[in-house]
Amino acid sequence: MFKRENRLVSGIRFSNSYSFSCPEFIFKSKKNGLTLNRFGVVVSKKVDKRAVIRNKIKRIFRNTLFNLNGNMILGHDILFIVRLGALNKRGAEIKLVIKNAIEKAGLIKTRG
Repeated sequence: MFKRENRLVSGIRFSNSYSFSCPEFIFKSKKNGLTLNRFGVVVSKKVDKRAVIRNKIKRIFRNTLFNLNGNMILGHDILFIVRLGALNKRGAEIKLVIKNAIEKAGLIKTRG
């Protein structure tokens, strides 16, 4: 679970941000001017009507982001808007897609 300071507050606008989409989610990222990353995960009722399923998807996303946060460049707001494609995937597959998305955005620190 993220600390309150690492949670993305409502009202943040992602105009002029880096974004791309894949079948599982839409990824949006922009600099926030802080020394930490803030994350948000949105799963609408269009994905699944059952709250249990929506919360399960959010837990998978948050857990993956929590584990990757130590290797990420600081100072970004990151938003994931989950799509229907995430329902058909297992947790390990979703984690791999999230990691690839963050690497594609250039937010992973390079070694050396």
